[in-house]
Amino acid sequence: MIMPITLEQIRRFLGRPLQDPYGRTFGKVVGINANLKDEVTGVGIEVGNGEFVQCPGDRVSISADSLVLAPTWKVEAEEFRKEFDVVTRRLKALDELFSVGDIQKDVYEDMRKQHEDAINELKSKRKSILDTLSQRSSTLNTQLRQLQTHLAGNKMFHASGEFDDQSYKAVSDAIDTGLVRAMAERKEVDSIFGYLSKLDSSSSTIPAPATQTPVAAPSPTPSAASQPKDQVMVLHVRET
Repeated sequence: MIMPITLEQIRRFLGRPLQDPYGRTFGKVVGINANLKDEVTGVGIEVGNGEFVQCPGDRVSISADSLVLAPTWKVEAEEFRKEFDVVTRRLKALDELFSVGDIQKDVYEDMRKQHEDAINELKSKRKSILDTLSQRSSTLNTQLRQLQTHLAGNKMFHASGEFDDQSYKAVSDAIDTGLVRAMAERKEVDSIFGYLSKLDSSSSTIPAPATQTPVAAPSPTPSAASQPKDQVMVLHVRET
């Protein structure tokens, strides 16, 4: 279980930038909310142009000397993965215990239904996450296309002598950094999307174990060696 960040740990970041996992600056920390246990419950962020947003405390983590805000899609996908892993492992354990007679049938059926209901809830959550990931991937593709277009345009203006070397290098470095960060996020988005897409209806639940019907052993075919002992043998004797 991940321990919540405390006010003591995070207060040194007050007034400092808040980054996303890919190194992009999200905004500046201007406020911190904490409960009576000193656990951070929210972080106030100035995102620019005088706009302020409140971010949940469970989306914030400390990495090296930076305060990092995890994207909503990443938090939701990680929560889904953990829940799905737990419920599938428990279903498998239930089936194994029932198959060897360690759980009564009525208790087993009740417990299995509870976990199957949880699986159905996870299916709905999975669809919502896939929609979010699809939208984010589309946004990132648009951003990458725009950055690549700007990069090509800058190269053209530099080659034609309309941009000097210093200006060209400054903007090119900024675009290159933007491309690296956007591609890193898109790679992770696509990876999680692929993982969730494989969990279709056929693999999102574990089928109940089939009831085994005892098979009667075939009756042995009588052989010469197994003939009844009281069988009568008739001999015919011919006189000479």
